[in-house]
Amino acid sequence: MKRGLATSFTLLVGLAMVCRPAMAHHGSQGYDYTVPRKTLKGTVTRYAWANPHAQLYLDVKDDKGTIVNWAMELNNPGNLVGMGWTHTSAKVGEEVTVSFNPGKEGRPIGICADVVFADGRKLHSSQGCVEGKQGTFEELYPQKNK
Repeated sequence: MKRGLATSFTLLVGLAMVCRPAMAHHGSQGYDYTVPRKTLKGTVTRYAWANPHAQLYLDVKDDKGTIVNWAMELNNPGNLVGMGWTHTSAKVGEEVTVSFNPGKEGRPIGICADVVFADGRKLHSSQGCVEGKQGTFEELYPQKNK
């Protein structure tokens, strides 16, 4: 009896380990790739350097003068480092201009962000980019210290 229970338990744990990654991954269905990319200028309210995706939040005035807080989904920190980002790349209160693929249904969210800072720095996040340059990781994200 114990042998059958142990075998069943081992099989169940093995199956859970195999299925877990497929269930945990998410897509980018909440973003609209059929419309032109948007560009907004705003003030950084939060920069979250965390897995699974870093986030950049900014306040933007809409056409009516109302402040709207936008959330930009960035890549994971490990990939962002290869593109020049650090945990201090964006600071609260900093003015930025962001080009991105917008969220569906008019939600104030974006993905595949290109960020231009007031000092002229430009950073890109390849998270959610469905078009653009194809190539190997090394071609797309050359390492600085070689």
